[in-house]
Amino acid sequence: MRHIDNWMNAAASIGVLLGIVFLGMEIRQNTEMMRSQARDAITEKQMMFSEWVTTEPDMATALVAANQGTDSMTPDQFMMFAYFMAGVWREWENSYYQYQQGLFQGNEFQARMRRWRSQMQMPAAASQWRATREWYAPDFRAEVDAIVAAQ
Repeated sequence: MRHIDNWMNAAASIGVLLGIVFLGMEIRQNTEMMRSQARDAITEKQMMFSEWVTTEPDMATALVAANQGTDSMTPDQFMMFAYFMAGVWREWENSYYQYQQGLFQGNEFQARMRRWRSQMQMPAAASQWRATREWYAPDFRAEVDAIVAAQ
């Protein structure tokens, strides 16, 4: 009887260990899926911003004017640019959050940061950021503030 109990305990222990291994594999697979979905969603948003510029002549004109400086912008262009940048920064904030949650790899995020630095070199973007920076999460705000300060 004792021999059977030992075998039952051993089998139960092996079952628990296998269950833990299986659970770990499922969690890893779920994390990879979340990374993939996060990256896909962020890429889709970036493509949407690109589509606006390529299909909306007024948006393209507003961005060209912003690149030349806010003095050359009409009120309509300024408003269009302001809302466009608010959308861009909200997407950046989401990317930053996803990175903080471990859903973005460091090398992928560093490439995004280079893009951010490039875009924030535009004086109109930096100016608009300073005017609206309080709308964003403190950690993200500090990251973009550092980019603007380094310009």
